[in-house]
Amino acid sequence: MYPRFTSYLQKFSIHFFLLGMIAFTLIPFLYMLSTSVKSPDEVYGQFFPSSISWSGFQQVFADTPILTWALNSAFIAVTQTFLQVVIAFFAAYTFVRFDFPGRTAIFYFVIATMIIPQQALMIPTFVTINMMNWVNSFFGVIVPHMASGYAIFLLRQFMVGIPKELAEAAAVDGCGPLRILWHIYLPATIPALSALSIILFVSHWNDFYWPLLVLVDENKLTLPVALVKFQNEGIIDMVPTMAVATLSTLPILVLYFLAQKKFIEGFTHSGIK
Repeated sequence: MYPRFTSYLQKFSIHFFLLGMIAFTLIPFLYMLSTSVKSPDEVYGQFFPSSISWSGFQQVFADTPILTWALNSAFIAVTQTFLQVVIAFFAAYTFVRFDFPGRTAIFYFVIATMIIPQQALMIPTFVTINMMNWVNSFFGVIVPHMASGYAIFLLRQFMVGIPKELAEAAAVDGCGPLRILWHIYLPATIPALSALSIILFVSHWNDFYWPLLVLVDENKLTLPVALVKFQNEGIIDMVPTMAVATLSTLPILVLYFLAQKKFIEGFTHSGIK
């Protein structure tokens, strides 16, 4: 009886600790939601509003091109995600399927790009796109980040787990490299592609520093960059700022709940079930 009680106590302690950590991490999110429906005089006085006020959302839709910003964010995030996934898929397949001189060195170089801080590359990248007249354009935001070392590494590691015998059997039956890619590797990597797409989309949707550096025109801004529009002489107008932050969070939550199963499968399954 005593060992069973100890086991229950341990499980209760673990669950209580995890629930406490979840509640702690949700505090900023709850503060964002509560502030977005507060009146301006309640922002710093209490955590939850005494009554729900939609003045912040009304101000955002009345005074700003919020729908244009949302479309800009969606276009940039979807385009960057698609390009990075496609390039990473073909690059990972090349590293796994073909043996060519310098393959290991090139793969190590790809891994090395993950180590370099992005802040160290901002100035030379900005100078490059400025020479190409891409400042204040979507090309300047998207093109420098068409490829991702992280995406290539993740898909390559996933494809390594796919048995080579499948590709060899397909080759014996007359399949070329592209047919092997389409019929063997693509179906096996769908969970990894789904998980990777979600990770990359969230990253690009929330990207702040690079779009802030490149985009100038107000109608070309993304939602994270547009948050700075609610600063007046260094003072942040909290209610509309939290309203925009809430609106920018909703697509991410919807995407995660819709693709939650694929996201989990991408990290729990190997190449072949």
